[in-house]
Amino acid sequence: MHKRQDSPGTSGIAQAGFLIIMDVLIGLGACNPINTAPPVVEVTSTKTPYQPTPTSSVSITPTANNTHPVTPTPTTSNDCQRGEGWVQKGRFFSDNLQADFSYQIYLPPCYHHNTSQRFPVLYLLHGLSYTEDQWIRLGLPEKMDALIAEGRVAPFIVVLPREASFTPPQTSQFANALILELIPWVDDQYRTLADRPYRAIGGLSRGAAWAVRIGFIHYGSFGSVGVHSLALFEADGNRLDSWLAQARREELPLFFFDIGRRDPERQSAESFANQLDAHNIPHTWYLFNGDHSESYWSRHLETYLRWYARNW
Repeated sequence: MHKRQDSPGTSGIAQAGFLIIMDVLIGLGACNPINTAPPVVEVTSTKTPYQPTPTSSVSITPTANNTHPVTPTPTTSNDCQRGEGWVQKGRFFSDNLQADFSYQIYLPPCYHHNTSQRFPVLYLLHGLSYTEDQWIRLGLPEKMDALIAEGRVAPFIVVLPREASFTPPQTSQFANALILELIPWVDDQYRTLADRPYRAIGGLSRGAAWAVRIGFIHYGSFGSVGVHSLALFEADGNRLDSWLAQARREELPLFFFDIGRRDPERQSAESFANQLDAHNIPHTWYLFNGDHSESYWSRHLETYLRWYARNW
């Protein structure tokens, strides 16, 4: 029912319209080797980020040189959408972690101009031994700015949480901190659309494993789950049946999987995707050329972002 695909096309589920659009992505060509090296992305912006006014005892630590909110310059919506977004650092004390929970957040162009507008929000998780700045290094702010300016995605917020302690999922409090503390904090401090259809979660490598676990256990919190180069937690290899026993299939979020042909995690990821097929769980699957590396994720970043935003 859910056909694997080596190149963009229909997955056999109700996402055909989006995937037709995806056919025109520049250089996507999943069946053909990519001969050009991915761009080297350097984040050199010196923009001073906006600091929202806290409404609780939780404090935000702004990025360097930021002490006051930005005063927006009056402009038209179309003009500001051709501008740059903002990347801001924040943190608060987490009762679940018993430590500070740090994050970075991308606010789209026009966020400070259209002060009555609310935005969908995407949570993206980083890989093992990295921090939330991994997605910044992959070029997320620049790619978001370009896609919004060109009208290929609607503006949305991206939250990049930091997993500071890489403990096994059975003992980690990361998921609880994200669901019970970070999401309510973001919805309170920023102008998000807090309804499930406008909230998505995704991750790469270990972050993809968290996206799978959180997406199934907390299925009511997200409309979409992106799983990029899945390095599934060993403890979760046989948990699909128990997860499904707690949720009806029609209530599950939509899933997107991709992995490189030379990725050492390919067999494990394909095995999990086969389990989804066996349970008739709708999902989109891509097998691209590439390995388990930042150049692979950077090369497909646009594909990820357009999939998350396809219904926004």
